[in-house]
Parts: sequence; C-alpha cells; structure tokens
Amino acid sequence: MRENHVKIITNATSYFMHQYTKHYLHVKKPADRLPPPPEDKEYLLYIHVPFCTMFCPYCSFNKFNYTKEAATHYFKHLREEILHVKALGYRFNYLVIGGGTPLIDEEELIQTIELVKKLFDIKHVSCESDPNHIQPKTVLRLDGLVDRLSVGVQTFDDTLLKKLGRYEKFGSGEEVYRKIASMLGILPITSVDLIFNFPNQTRENLLYDIETLTKLSPEQSSFYPLMTSSMVKSSVTKTLGKFSLTNEYEFFNIIKESLQESYPSRHGWSFSKEKEAIFDEYVIDNEEYVGVGSGSFSFINNTLYHNEFALDKYAECIVERKSAVVKERTFDVNSRMYYRLMVDLFNGKLSKKKFEIMFGIKIEDALKKEIMALKFAKAIKENKESLVTTEFGDYLFLVLMKEFYMGMDRIRNEARKNLSL
Repeated sequence: MRENHVKIITNATSYFMHQYTKHYLHVKKPADRLPPPPEDKEYLLYIHVPFCTMFCPYCSFNKFNYTKEAATHYFKHLREEILHVKALGYRFNYLVIGGGTPLIDEEELIQTIELVKKLFDIKHVSCESDPNHIQPKTVLRLDGLVDRLSVGVQTFDDTLLKKLGRYEKFGSGEEVYRKIASMLGILPITSVDLIFNFPNQTRENLLYDIETLTKLSPEQSSFYPLMTSSMVKSSVTKTLGKFSLTNEYEFFNIIKESLQESYPSRHGWSFSKEKEAIFDEYVIDNEEYVGVGSGSFSFINNTLYHNEFALDKYAECIVERKSAVVKERTFDVNSRMYYRLMVDLFNGKLSKKKFEIMFGIKIEDALKKEIMALKFAKAIKENKESLVTTEFGDYLFLVLMKEFYMGMDRIRNEARKNLSL
C-alpha cells in the first residue's frame, strides 16, 4: 500500500478517534455503589494492585510507591470489597490481576487469589508480573493458582532498558531472558510482553527483540505500540526522546510477518502458539466485567463505573460503605455500536448476526457511512456473514484501539487530580 495513503488514512483515523474519546470518555456523574448483576451469568473479575518500586515513564495506570504497611492495609480492604461484590450476587469464572506490580507482595496476593477461588468457580486466572518476581520458587507457589503469567519485559535491548531505568532495576536483556527461561513450563501459559516504536528505536532494535523472543519461545507474547497520552508524553520525551509515528506501520508489519510461523494465532496485538489460549485483554474480550481495587473500572449494563483512586479515600469507602465506586457514565446506543465495531475488527472479524442480536438492527443500516469509509480506506472486506479486516485494516484498528486506550487516560487524569496518597 502506498505510503501517502497509509499516512492520510491513519492521521484521519487518529483524529476521528481522538475527537470520539474527547466526547465520550468522561465520567462525572457521582455514584456510591456498584449495582447488583443485571443477569444471572458469570462475569470477569479484575483486581488492581497499585504498587510499584519504580515508575516507568510510559505507564499511565494508577500506581503508588510500595511499602509493606501500605500494601497490607490495601489488600485487607481489597478482600473486603471482593466479599461485598459476592454479597451483591455476582458470579465470576475468570480472574485478571493487573497493576502496578501484582506480585510485589506475594503473600498478600496469594491469600487474595485463594479467597476468590473459594468464593467463585474460577476457570482461569491471569496475572501480570515484572521480571523481578518470576524466580522459580515464587512461580512454583503460583502453580494451581495462576494459569497465565504475563511478564512485562518491554524490550531486551540494553540501550533502551537503560533509558527506561529498567536495566538497573531488572537487569540486562540477557539477564531477563535467563530469568524467564528458568521459569518457563511451571505454569500453563507464560506471556512475554513487549513494546514497539520507542523513540529512536531502529529496525535492527526491533528485529533483535523479535529474534530474542522466538528463541525464548514462551507460549504467548504481546507487542503493544508505545502509547503517549497527555499524562505520559512529557516523561516519555524527557526519558526516551521525541516520539514519532513514522515507523509504526512498518514495525507493525515486521512483527506480524516475523511471528506468523512461531505464533500463528493473532489476537489484536497479542500472539499465541495455541489458537484457543486465554489472554488478559479483559476490556476487549468481555462485554461486561467488574473491577475491584483502587482506580479500577467496571462495565455493567452499558454503564462504566470507576473506583476511588486515592489509597486513603479508597480505604474510607470500603470501611464506610463496602463499595469504592465514586463515579459512573452510561453510554448511549451509538457509542456502544462504535465500540463494538472497533473491538471486533481489532480482533479481525465482526459477525453481522451477533451485531444484529446485540442492537436489534443490521450493521449495514446502523453504521452505513462508517462501513463505506472503511471500505474506501481499504481497511475491511465484506461478505454475507461478516466484516473482515484487510492487511492494512489490521494496523488501522490497532491505531483505533491505541487511541481508545489513550483516551481512557483522560478519565484517570481527572480522577487523579486531587490525590492525597
């Protein structure tokens, strides 16, 4: 595809999505609780652990400096919130644990996972980790508790690791490689998570990351494009240099082409050796979910809820009323249609039948202009049953999803303005 076409369409798409998120991604209506489950079904549960010993310049998630005392108090209140959600009537079959650094206090985390498994019929547990918490003795303790461990490596390149401040904290790329190699096979799935399109990252840097990954050969990998929302843009520039989109499309195609034999199953920006393997993209793969913990989000019955971000206020919410929900936003049918279009095509295919069942209208009638624009952009193909992305469409919907995630930072930024802890 011609470079000018890619640039024009990509810029237009980014602009549209930026305007869309400015309009829709605000949560201002006060709320004080999560509603009971609208349906008698199993949902996904997300647990947020907001502690780190170092802050990465590109990370916009809710996080605080770790102390043992703060973590002990936090996990106590977190487990109380989980009991409250249980009392509301929710049932869960899938648990995702993110952060922050979830394994930063493994004793507390293990106690929390055991509680969740006791309360609910959990089929899969996916947990994040940094390279400092994957020693075999630690991972062996997770055997039977965690099905998928997602290790945030970001890059194996020592020059980039030093700029990110990760070299001193987690070791060289070679040391991280050895750490992961030593724990592979203990749990059913290990995912190595990488980032591409860092400022000044070269084609050779990227190929080195890909070659190292394929040599390591974990069950899964994710390659996320660097996201530079307003919350992190200055820290990224200060730490890594000026950000540019010039190489993003080329790098994306290099990743796809390089991994197609080793990791044939592609799921958005994630890759897996096994077609039906679980991923932790809970926002993408689950239409409804419940989040617990400081700064977590829930999406139930077309409404987004977010919990208190500040640790002291989060604790107060749990002590006083069991729920940490502080704000909510209900989305209209048009916004939900746009979201469904984006998410399904981010994963490569949208079922017309599923869309019609969900919204009571054919997608050809509901989003006629949008489909025409995507066809004009050569991003999708249409058949009787579905809309399917083209090779360029794979990239274009990655751009849309990236803009959506950066748009979510607008909510985080608003919520964090008055943090006291």
